[in-house]
Amino acid sequence: HDLGEALPAPFEVEFTEDSAVQPDVIAILAPQQSRLTTKRLYGPPALVIEIVSYSSKRTDRLQKRQLYQEEGVPEYWVVDLEQRHVERWRPGDTAPDVVSGELVWHPDARTPPLAIELPHLFALVMR
Repeated sequence: HDLGEALPAPFEVEFTEDSAVQPDVIAILAPQQSRLTTKRLYGPPALVIEIVSYSSKRTDRLQKRQLYQEEGVPEYWVVDLEQRHVERWRPGDTAPDVVSGELVWHPDARTPPLAIELPHLFALVMR
């Protein structure tokens, strides 16, 4: 898909000098390329994806979510493999959009959306 570039961990997102995180995956679009180095992205990416584990549930759903919303990350996905759904958060949301069917990401109106069939993806991952 030609929306942008996906960068897996370990890759740092630095919002300020004292505020940096290493999400599981980030996606950046062409306009964000100028804020990218070989080790980090300065400022918010177009999309942040965290895959929750037992030990990261609270951090991913509360602390990181609040940080990403405050820093203007347009979309934050919390992937729950056990529940087989994605919690989609956007700035200003007080509750997630919980998606278990088709997950659609459309960050740029000039390009076709990315559609992910979650049941198929989870079936592949959970083999």
